[in-house]
Amino acid sequence: MTMLQFFRCLLLGVIFPLALARGAELTEFHVRGGLPNVAAKIARGEEVRVAFLGGSITAAAGWRPMTLTTFQRAYPKTKFTEINAAVSGTGSDYGAPRLQRDVLRHRPDLLFVEFAVNDGSGSPRVEARMEGIVRQTWAANPHTDICFVYTVSDGMLKDLLAGSYQSTARSMENVAAHYAIPSFNFGVEIARRIAAATLVMTAPESVKADAEGRDAQGRLIFTRDKTHPTDAGHRVYAARLALALPQFLRAGAAGPHPLAKPLSTENWQRARIVSVAETDHDSQWQPVPPHDVHVTTQSGQNLVPPTWVAMEPGAKIAFRFKGTALGIVGLKGPENGQFRVTIDELPPETGTLFDSYSTPGRFYLARWFFSKPLADTEHRVTLELLATQIDKAAIMAKAGKLITDPKPYAAHGLYLSGFLVVGEPVGTKPP
Repeated sequence: MTMLQFFRCLLLGVIFPLALARGAELTEFHVRGGLPNVAAKIARGEEVRVAFLGGSITAAAGWRPMTLTTFQRAYPKTKFTEINAAVSGTGSDYGAPRLQRDVLRHRPDLLFVEFAVNDGSGSPRVEARMEGIVRQTWAANPHTDICFVYTVSDGMLKDLLAGSYQSTARSMENVAAHYAIPSFNFGVEIARRIAAATLVMTAPESVKADAEGRDAQGRLIFTRDKTHPTDAGHRVYAARLALALPQFLRAGAAGPHPLAKPLSTENWQRARIVSVAETDHDSQWQPVPPHDVHVTTQSGQNLVPPTWVAMEPGAKIAFRFKGTALGIVGLKGPENGQFRVTIDELPPETGTLFDSYSTPGRFYLARWFFSKPLADTEHRVTLELLATQIDKAAIMAKAGKLITDPKPYAAHGLYLSGFLVVGEPVGTKPP
């Protein structure tokens, strides 16, 4: 990188960090407060613990391990330890509640946060959840440096090609700017290459790629499914981030990050998981052994919370909490049925974790949230498994899938990994 290029990037990252949050400028990254505490530990020759919180794009053997390798090669005298906290198919609505369990208890020095694709579209809720991740992290250790990274899917290209960040990234940038957190938008380079006709966003497996991941026209094939990068696509992500990391490390002064006044009083700093073991549950609920196929087939199985299962209608769980939001997390699969959640005297809501991806042998963590807003007071929650059977064949057919063997789909139960609350449990049992 030439000195001119360095100062150009530095100016874009430091002088204009707020403009993009308003949709006025498009830059690849923002330095802001940088990663000064990481830089200080590197300078002292101390171990640096690097956490990656995200979804399947981060769970893949791609930009995440490549970025760790970048650090190791650039600073060979420093030991870099990875904390892999990526869970496929999940966004910040699960990232915030599981942060303590999956990340903070491992004492990270640097936290990368990647949820731009799985969060879908920008909203105040996305901001509240991302702000909760920041505030939880700095409440636990104000010396932990944070970096937001924004991945891209096919549906987000329209904004990027028009000169604007994807909507989730715009929401996240509001948080990053408020807390002076460095951020990097992978989508900017992807959009640039698409505009230059040197990259195609997606191509089916029938389109062959050479050893460098390029098609017959010499264009890099970025994904095969409009979302998940190919190996070559991940190399683009990692290479672009590697160019920015030295600038992130040169910025700012080492010390505790100030916990600024919240952007939103509804931020998810209080988000957590309440385990089934902490609740009042009847005997129909039984713990799932850690070696059970439902747990071991989940990518990142060490990140699956202790899971309980019930298969009989009428199985109940109850507990109390003080807070503003309630959800559940569990393992979706062909055996899932319908449940009902009742909070206080509010109208009950029914749900299921079953969807068109709930095929035999595929058990991924999924979330469900009670839709009605809750006052920040004490609430009583009851979950009950229902006898009503969902039409699984119809759900599959809508996605163009046919159930050829109905046996794996016959059960209508629930694999429950915990309750997601923004608040505090009241009177629960020790887990």
